[in-house]
Amino acid sequence: MKYIKVAEHTSLSEPVYYFDFEQFDKDIPVVVRAMDNIVDRALYPLTEQYEEAKAKRRMGLGFTGVANALEALGYQYGSPEFIKYLSTLTRYFTNEVYRASTMLSKEKGPFPLFDKSLYLAGSFIEKLDQDVKDAIEEHGIRNSHLTSIAPTGTISLAADNVSSGIEPVFSYGFDRTIQTYEGPRVERVDDYGVRVFGVRGRTADQCSVTEHVDTLIAVSEWIDSAVSKTCNVGDNVTFDEFKDVYMRAWKGGCKGATTFRAAGKRMGILNAAPQEGEGAACYIDKETGKKTCE
Repeated sequence: MKYIKVAEHTSLSEPVYYFDFEQFDKDIPVVVRAMDNIVDRALYPLTEQYEEAKAKRRMGLGFTGVANALEALGYQYGSPEFIKYLSTLTRYFTNEVYRASTMLSKEKGPFPLFDKSLYLAGSFIEKLDQDVKDAIEEHGIRNSHLTSIAPTGTISLAADNVSSGIEPVFSYGFDRTIQTYEGPRVERVDDYGVRVFGVRGRTADQCSVTEHVDTLIAVSEWIDSAVSKTCNVGDNVTFDEFKDVYMRAWKGGCKGATTFRAAGKRMGILNAAPQEGEGAACYIDKETGKKTCE
């Protein structure tokens, strides 16, 4: 099956960048092999954990920086074009990950609990490309589960502040206070998309809850494990509207859904600053529980 190797023209603008699928193809087998090796080299506190890990050899390979990457290609976060391209990209990713695992199985053998007839009859496996299923039929597969989209807030920050997981850009920039031995130090943190690509993507509060859920559904279809995604709802959402978020996610095949309402009683881990492009360092008084921000 052939996939688009450059971004198509969108309603936003003619894209400048393209997604390098050839490099993607080279990277995936290397990472799958590395993560499979971890199963053998990890230390397990309990014998039961060791036996479970070895019996299934499951892993959770995923990705981050989706909003930055696709908006640089010209796809506005949450738009129909964005959803379509993200679905295509995730399908491609998953098929290549499974293909890499079958090649490892050819070399090292399948996971111990592998039952070919039962495995190939699985509803998720049935969606894979035919040549991947043929490879599983012939060689088995090294890992029972292979993909997941983890919450990557800290990882994305360490990766030069790319957008997190499949989330939209949170803020174009903010000041982060770092506690050091010499005392607190304020570091400016700018969004990777703005700083490197020159693209100001849609922020989380600029996307409708429907667009959040559509993004979750598009990815969940091609991920065999869990998907981390926060669906932001408006301040004036009704109970029925709130309930519908979960119903739409369930009907769309999602394994779970997380919602956040900025006006709720609990504050978020990240909170947008009053002025665009700026942020604040917040502290909680341990005795009173009150929060103050500088």
